[in-house]
Amino acid sequence: MHTTLHLKNSLKAVALLACVALATLIVMQVQQAPHAPLLLSQASMLLPAMG
Repeated sequence: MHTTLHLKNSLKAVALLACVALATLIVMQVQQAPHAPLLLSQASMLLPAMG
């Protein structure tokens, strides 16, 4: 009984860690993705001001 309870708790902990890791990866991907278009839009806004 005790071992199955311990196993369930371990599985919950592993599942939680996996979810956190996955969420972290998703956030990193989302943060990395928009940089190029953002820089391009900023540059296109600066060009008329410089010209």
